[in-house]
Amino acid sequence: MSRRRSLLAAGLAGMAVAVLPGAGFAQGKPVRPLRIFMILYRGETDVEKGFRDYFASRQIVVELIVRDVEQDVTRVAALVTEARALQVDLIYTWGTPVTLAVVGKSNAVDPERHVTTIPVVFTMVASPQGAGLVGANGLSGRNITGASHVVPIDQQLGAIRAYRAFKRLAVLFNPAEPNSVRIVKELREASERDGFTLLEQAIPLDDQKKPNEAALPALIEKIARLRPEFLYLGPDSFIGANRKMITETALQHHLPAFSATEIMLREGRALFGLVSRYENVGRLTAYKVEQILVGKIRPQEIAVETLARFSYIVNMSVAAELDLYPSLKVVNFAEVIR
Repeated sequence: MSRRRSLLAAGLAGMAVAVLPGAGFAQGKPVRPLRIFMILYRGETDVEKGFRDYFASRQIVVELIVRDVEQDVTRVAALVTEARALQVDLIYTWGTPVTLAVVGKSNAVDPERHVTTIPVVFTMVASPQGAGLVGANGLSGRNITGASHVVPIDQQLGAIRAYRAFKRLAVLFNPAEPNSVRIVKELREASERDGFTLLEQAIPLDDQKKPNEAALPALIEKIARLRPEFLYLGPDSFIGANRKMITETALQHHLPAFSATEIMLREGRALFGLVSRYENVGRLTAYKVEQILVGKIRPQEIAVETLARFSYIVNMSVAAELDLYPSLKVVNFAEVIR
């Protein structure tokens, strides 16, 4: 059986089914592809590239049914209905809002709305415990597990200090996103312990309780007037979706931005960050799927993990624009992009 990749129209714009290459026979008998229903938040990213590549490298035959809510979590309910009707083997969810809409918090599960019988593996959830998905031991006790992409706060702060000492750190965040609120809480605790000032700026919400994009330029200007040494941009889906405008506006105000996510550096203009590479997060997520669908391990027995190694990335074109270059010590271990 020749290896090939085929993309089949799924009848809806921006939605596709992909059958990835792999071993198609076992002991002379055809192998049914593992059917994975993928619910994305804002289209495919390098996370999905790593996810696909993992199965190809392992010669595991998978059928990926891809759906994108285009940043509108209200679409999740219809997709849950579709996944149930298709009787898929597993559901893949991207980000905290989508994951919560699919499975609910541990203490607020509604079997009518939430998936309780199909295994669910999430990715790109910044704080699984803070979001109410898992316990302190990293286990969910139910049909879900997944991979987190966020470097521990203390390591992030150490990365900022390695670039330049600071006394005032600003953070822009979406108060409607649970993981963002959790990250700010951790930063607040660190500021009290380490003796730096944390300047918190929540993005105002509109009548639908959604963050107001139009308010961002004025908020960033307000932050700049407070003269923090750095602006912290955390693992926030809304901030990620507005990465170009946020980082460009910060640059206009000569405000250096540290990012906890790779996309703000690759597709935005953050100065530097300590991040998990998206492709590697995708591979870790795929490994969790393999444990469930091939290894027959129950999701509740698989702890949520993050990567063991992280990437320190510096955007040198931004450093030049800010006239804020890293030390030679940082350059020696950082990945430099332009």
